[in-house]
Amino acid sequence: MPCNTEVTIQVVTPGQPIRLRTRLIGVDPHRSIIFALGSDNCWQEAKKFLKPGQPIIVRLVNSDEPDANILAFRSSIRKLLTSTEPWLIIDYPKALQKVALRQHSRIAINLEASIQIPPVEDSGDLEQSQPLSSGQLSNISINGGAFVGKILQEINVDTKCLLRVQVLQEAEPMSIPITIKNIQDIDYGKMRGQYGFELSDEKSETETFVQKVILNHLLQQPK
Repeated sequence: MPCNTEVTIQVVTPGQPIRLRTRLIGVDPHRSIIFALGSDNCWQEAKKFLKPGQPIIVRLVNSDEPDANILAFRSSIRKLLTSTEPWLIIDYPKALQKVALRQHSRIAINLEASIQIPPVEDSGDLEQSQPLSSGQLSNISINGGAFVGKILQEINVDTKCLLRVQVLQEAEPMSIPITIKNIQDIDYGKMRGQYGFELSDEKSETETFVQKVILNHLLQQPK
């Protein structure tokens, strides 16, 4: 992993988690990892939590590799250095979660989600309630994925919908436009089915969405 790679640190607090942006300074293999100590408002807010033993979650994307690996791990703060260079030193992780973002095969996950038909823009009421199917996002890739939930008559092949996924590091559900490509009944008695879809947003927005979804899935896995 090259130095100066952008890193996001999530500080685990009793209330809302605090997210900090920083960069990688260096690695002491199997002992510790060093990050730059920031000074913006978010870092000031987190200051009282930044002490030895504080649990944190680290996530980053190594885009220098052909597969743009997403890395995520849990650790704890070892020490803070401020006398020379402002550094945050954490324990070397015991386990590392790694997923290749650009691989063509879909990544199996299981996250609470919903799909909804967006309000009609010229209806005069953009907040008008639309048919909603709640369920689970069962797999995802940079191109599309699959959602398992209640079958709705209003949703057919080529229907444009909005996929919403709740992730740990966000206060509000993330959403992205999708286009339904196929529908399969999986539990006829309970009217449940699988919706295959394509992601319909801009490439940069799609990559950000997929990264966050996969990282959230990884961070929910057992330690």
